[in-house]
Amino acid sequence: MRSRDHAGDEVGVQACLGCGRAYAARFAGAAGGAGVERCAFCGNRAFFLQKDFDQRLGCLFMAMSLGIALFVGWKYGWIWFTPVLLATVVVDWIVAARVRPVTICYRCDAEYRDVPTNARHRGYDPHIAERYAATKTVRRMR
Repeated sequence: MRSRDHAGDEVGVQACLGCGRAYAARFAGAAGGAGVERCAFCGNRAFFLQKDFDQRLGCLFMAMSLGIALFVGWKYGWIWFTPVLLATVVVDWIVAARVRPVTICYRCDAEYRDVPTNARHRGYDPHIAERYAATKTVRRMR
């Protein structure tokens, strides 16, 4: 579910299209011109930003980069190991620069895509997340 699909004054109980589970949401005033101010699902005002990219895919890319650099170094001489590794780093930077951030609620893990980024939201902070440890103990890997 994307928050941009619910920009109106929708209030009440709705059903998830994937699992059919009911949830309550108040989308009115959640996302304004300055970005997300209040979570539509839990009412929380603490959010963090993260790149909208699967972390497992990023780890796979890093492992493949190292494998390619090791293979090229073994096959064509170790002088080529560093240039190949640096070339994969440049490719990684290009991909990372093109991926947009997603705003995530600390309390309920609601993700807000395709909304303006709020200047007050920063990266994940474990000290802020500790406040919500009774509700959510482990951040799921996407």
